[in-house]
Formats: sequence, structure tokens, C-alpha cells
Amino acid sequence: MKWVAAVGGLALCAALGFGGAAFFVLVRGLPQVSQLEEFVPPSSTRVLAADGTLLAEFATERRTPVALDQVPENLVRAVLAIEDHRFFEHMGINPGRIAKALVRDVAQGRAVEGGSTITQQLAKLLFLTPEKTVRRKIREAILALEIERRYTKREILAFYLNQIYLGNRTYGVSAAARVYFDKPVADLDLAECALLAALPKAPALYDPFRHPERARKRRNLVLGRMEALGWATPAAVAAARGQPLPPRRPARPRVTAPYFVEAVRQQLLDRLGLDPVYQGGLRVYTTLDPRLQRAAEEALARDLAAVDERHPKAAPAQGAVLAVSVDTGAVRAHVGGRSWSDSPFDRALQARRQPGSAFKPFVYLAALEAGQTQASVVQDTPARYRGARPGQWWTPGNYDGKYEGPMTLRRALALSRNLPAIRTLDRVGLPAVVAVARRLGLAGPFGEGLAAALGVGGVTLREMVRAYGAIAGGGRLPPPHWIRAVYGPEGRNLWPSPPAPRRAVDPVDAYVLSDMLAAVVQGGTGRRARALPFQVGGKTGTTDDQRDAWFVGFSSRLAVGVWVGRDDNTPLGWGETGARAALPAWIDVMLASASDGPPPPWPVPPEVVFVEIDPVSGLRAGPACKRTVYAAFRRGTEPVGACDREALAWPRIAYRLGLVRPATGFPF
Repeated sequence: MKWVAAVGGLALCAALGFGGAAFFVLVRGLPQVSQLEEFVPPSSTRVLAADGTLLAEFATERRTPVALDQVPENLVRAVLAIEDHRFFEHMGINPGRIAKALVRDVAQGRAVEGGSTITQQLAKLLFLTPEKTVRRKIREAILALEIERRYTKREILAFYLNQIYLGNRTYGVSAAARVYFDKPVADLDLAECALLAALPKAPALYDPFRHPERARKRRNLVLGRMEALGWATPAAVAAARGQPLPPRRPARPRVTAPYFVEAVRQQLLDRLGLDPVYQGGLRVYTTLDPRLQRAAEEALARDLAAVDERHPKAAPAQGAVLAVSVDTGAVRAHVGGRSWSDSPFDRALQARRQPGSAFKPFVYLAALEAGQTQASVVQDTPARYRGARPGQWWTPGNYDGKYEGPMTLRRALALSRNLPAIRTLDRVGLPAVVAVARRLGLAGPFGEGLAAALGVGGVTLREMVRAYGAIAGGGRLPPPHWIRAVYGPEGRNLWPSPPAPRRAVDPVDAYVLSDMLAAVVQGGTGRRARALPFQVGGKTGTTDDQRDAWFVGFSSRLAVGVWVGRDDNTPLGWGETGARAALPAWIDVMLASASDGPPPPWPVPPEVVFVEIDPVSGLRAGPACKRTVYAAFRRGTEPVGACDREALAWPRIAYRLGLVRPATGFPF
């Protein structure tokens, strides 16, 4: 018998040794569950408007972590009822269920039975592969025991509810509540809680959008389990069973202000990189004013519909709107086209188009910097200029084919006369005009020769709005920005403050030009905007054959630009000027910007004086003047002589009668 005992002892030792070795192999390489304390699941980045409303989410996985106390009790009960109703009683594993599952797995020769507790499911989700093997299930059980030893039941439940996959790219109950029911998880009713609890077993199989009958049966099974456990009353369960499933398929999450959001996304990617933007759970606070954005979208839609109605046989017109704070450069509204889904090309930032007469203010600003005033006189008469090749001549004309003779720079800009702008550029020189445009942020090209005065170069709407905003802001040029701050999960701001505005134009010259642009609205090509109950200035722009229509302008608070054209650069149609095709939308946006109260007049620099002048001769108002205006001047440059209309009457009459001819290339 001694040898039997010896053999038995050796066998026992061998078994224990083999079991220990097997256990060592099984546990070797198991992760430390303490990693849960540092575990940060991939989370959606949320993009918020200036008022805190959600604009969009960026994510590889739809996930929004939520605290357990924000999860309704019915959802917790529903999940426990169908997945692990003894969760608060066991130590992380259910030995009976494990034994039953192992017997069946061995009989089948593979892992087929579930039997996992919620803690085991969490261990598998976070630390293990989804392979179905006996080895993996043993490792899962070991990890579950360690998780239970280290964390409270509530902590484990919170980890689980934020981690489980619930179909349609949603992870965690908070994101699923948004996708399936379009509401916060805290607002879910009993039927909705039961449906979410039905999904973890097989999210694709029980997808309520694709397989509604399967989803309904599984939901009702959850409800039945809750009733059997005494966790829901029969009446509540009966009512929940009669409730319909969510009625729609999950569309792509709706994005508010898509062109604006795309600009934000690109900036985030450029600075922070792909993983932080799509998995970092960032909170992005932007500059967008949702009310103004809606007004801009609606105004542009009306404008484009009107253009289409006037020219029904042409391709649909396109357009863009940009509204920027004069003081800070914050982008308050951004519309890059009539439909993001049809065309994500951003015409506010990416399209480089000819500005036409909207470029003329930069010509006149160069003249102001050269010592001229808005009362300086220039001729609106025909002229021809030598071309680039011998024998070649350029004979520019006005839009209406008419000429008025002598007029002030103020009147020339207000009426958008081409010949005065060309003559003014000829006086100050193209380099001076280009220098002004560059200081104001325009990248060019600007065209060659005197034709540059007519806006034949290329600009973006963003550049134009920024430049006009600097004029309204006393010559200070703030960089447009879309993002105010970006906070990571740890609460630290990851986004730099925008650079301080730089001085681009002397404040007096900027104010005088603002006064001239106010004249465009008071009695020039932008006079349709006179209906606005506050001070504004701006300029129309129309290019050859009405290929581009612009209106860019400002109040003391906001610079707004509207562009209308066709992507293929074909004409909009006869008569589609900036005043007709772009100005109506500009007026609507500017009016919406004053919904909280009209902006004040722009502040007057102390070096500015106002003088009543004759808009034709530029002289001080006198008894002979029939019409006068108040105009701004740098102190010491205001006109001295009184108005004498007779001095200018004869040259104008002589020209109109054809008694004199203008000298080629020289003012009349």
C-alpha cells in the first residue's frame, strides 16, 4: 500500500504542478486592471456655437461618457435584467453559469456558450480579444475577479455602460440615446431603456432600424424579465410593450452651418492632429452666432432663388456670405454655397474671383494716403490708353455707357464710375494701390496696368470682408478666426488666443474712406440699403458680363460680404449687378445682426472735421449750390473756397455738346 500512496502522492504533485504551470500560462501577459483608472475611451469631439448650442460632433466612434447618476434607473435595471440580474450579489463571476457554459463548450469542441457576468463582459471589452476559446474565457474570469476586488459595483457598472457597443457606430448608452431617440439618456422612458438593453447581445441582429420585429421581440423580452424580477410593474410593462420603435434609420448626424464647421475641422486637424480631434473628447467653442447664421443661409437662398427665377434656362447660381466682427475678427456667420450636400466647395474661402468695382475703395484709399481728399475732383469722361503692344489701345467705359464730366472722388466712388477710378489709379500709381491692398490682407493677383482699378484681379470673399472690416475698424486689421477655445477632458485650453489686430491704415484715412462708402449707401449704387435704421457703408461690385456680383460693407460692429456667381464663370445674366443680385441678401443679414439693438455710428477720430460741400465741385457749400453733403476731412485738408457752379458749368456743357474732345490719356 505504501507504493500506492507514493504513486498517488506523485500523481497529486504532478497534477498540482501541471495545474500551476497551466495557470501560469493562462495568466501570463494578462493586463493590469489598474489601467481602468487611467483608461480614457475614444470620445466624440463636440463643436459648439457661441451660445453653447451643438453644431457638430467629430468621432471615429460615437461616444459621450456619462456619469452613472445621469443614467435612468430603468436603464440600469433593464441592462441587469437581461445581462446579469445577480450583478450586485456575485464576486465577478457566476460559477454555476461558468460550469454550465464549460460543459457545453467541451461537448461542442469550441466556445459556444455565453454565461458572462457584466464584469466579465467588461474585462473582455477592455482587455481581451473577441476570440471564442476556453483559454480566453478562463482569462476573462480571472480578470473579472481582479476587477471586482479593486473597484466598487457602481464603478464597474459605469465603466460598462459607457463602453458597450450598441450598434450604428455608437458606444455607450449616452451616444446610443442620441442616435436612436434623439434625446439625452436621462430622458429615456421605460420602453426606450428596454430597447437599449436589448442591443448589447447582438447590435446588428437587433438593430431597430434594419430589423424592427427582432428588436421588438428582444425589447419585450427585456421588459418581461424586468416584470418577473419585480423591477417594473405589469401596467408599466404593458404600456411599454405597446410603444412603437424609433421610426427612422439613423442618418448622418445633422451638422449646423456645415461650411463653418468644416473650416473649424480643418483648423483643428492642422494644429492638433487626427487622433485628438476624432478620439480626444474635445469641447470646441466657436465664434458662430446661430441666429445670424440662419439669417445668412435664408437670405442667400432667397437671393439665389430670385436669380434662378430671372434666368430659368441657366445653371443654378451659387453664392457665399461671410460676417465677421469688426473689433475682433470673430466669424459670426459663414455660408460657402447654396447646399453643402450638393457641393462642399467653400466659395467664401476657396473661390478666387474678380471683385469688380468692390476693389475701387482701395484705389481711393491710396489717393487719400497720397494727400487727396474726398473733395478732390476727377473727370468722368472717355479716355483711351496705349496698350501693351504698338498700335494697341484700351478704351474703357462706364457700365451705363454715359459720362458726367468732373466730379469729386466721393461722388465717383458712390456712383461706381469707372473712368474716375482709372484716372485716380493713374495719378497715384499701381504700386501704391497694390501696397494698400496687401496691407489690408489681399493676396492678389491684382491685374496689370490701369485695368487693376476695375477689379480684374482675384480675391476671396474672406479677404474682402477682412479688408472692409479694417476700414470700419479705424484701420485695425484683426485676423478672422472661427475658434475661441478648445478644452480637452482634463479641462485645459489647447487653443491659442487669436493674434492682436495690427495697424494697416491710418485711422483718419480709414474714417474718411468709411464716410465715402457711407455715401454709396446714401445716394449711390448701394442706396437700396438706405432702409437700414443705422449707419452702414459698403460697395457694390460687378464684373464683365455680370459674371460676379458683390456687395461688401459694414456697420460699426460687423463686416459682411455677399458674392453671387456661377462656378463655371459663365454670366449670371443681363442686369445681375451687385446691387441686384448680392445687395438684398446683405441687407437681410445686416438687419438680422441688429436684432438685439442697432449698432452705434462708428467713432470719429479727433483729427476729423466735417464740412458741407458741393458733391460736384468739391468746394464748400455756398448760395450757388443746389445740393450739398456733409463730408469728412482730415483737419487742415478741408476745402476753403466757396461753391461756384458757374466755374464748372461751361466745361460740362461744352463736353456734352461735343464742342471739346478730351485729351488722350489725360483728364478733361
